[in-house]
Amino acid sequence: MIKCQGTLRIKKIRQSRNGAFCIADLATDFGEFKVKDPMLDQFEEGEYQGTVWISEIYMSQYISYGKAVTELRARLHDLQVDSEDRKPVRSNEHSEPDPIDEVPTPQVPAKASQKPAKRTNWADMKGNRLGKEATSVPEQDAGKADTQAGQSTGDIELFGQELATQINNRQAVKLDPTVDRVLFRKQTAGLKARGYTFDSKQQTWTHPGA
Repeated sequence: MIKCQGTLRIKKIRQSRNGAFCIADLATDFGEFKVKDPMLDQFEEGEYQGTVWISEIYMSQYISYGKAVTELRARLHDLQVDSEDRKPVRSNEHSEPDPIDEVPTPQVPAKASQKPAKRTNWADMKGNRLGKEATSVPEQDAGKADTQAGQSTGDIELFGQELATQINNRQAVKLDPTVDRVLFRKQTAGLKARGYTFDSKQQTWTHPGA
């Protein structure tokens, strides 16, 4: 695990069959790396400075316009933003493949004792996982619960019961980027459609009407 100060230059890619996604160039004192982690999909374009925890540095390759592109990537364990400058980011690259469509690069196994707990504690967030609690409720009971809580079935299917309740009450919510990446993008788009905005420093979605 590497902890360092860095600058993330995040760019949003909008042409994707799986929905818009973000990639970033990470500049540190010991090198520059590409970052294509799911957590970036919440961010807007711009430059973000702060502390990053890098769990792995590895080589990756993909084909673009008939050429093989090799890049040095960093996989982030966590991110703490200290300052941001939201602005459009231009890129000279013709295209970027969707990370969902790439062949996964095997992760280097690490001992649990060497891996510090995440500051944002994503692994302990259960409300964003569509587990049995959100899917095993009998249909007639689910309809009654939705009516009482003022929630729609679609919200529960997308976010899970706990997050759907928080969103219905316009409370601040945190998404879990370790869920399926397509689902994560749909959740991000769903929050934006409901008037939520992303606070990069807290990595929390907030509603102006809260």
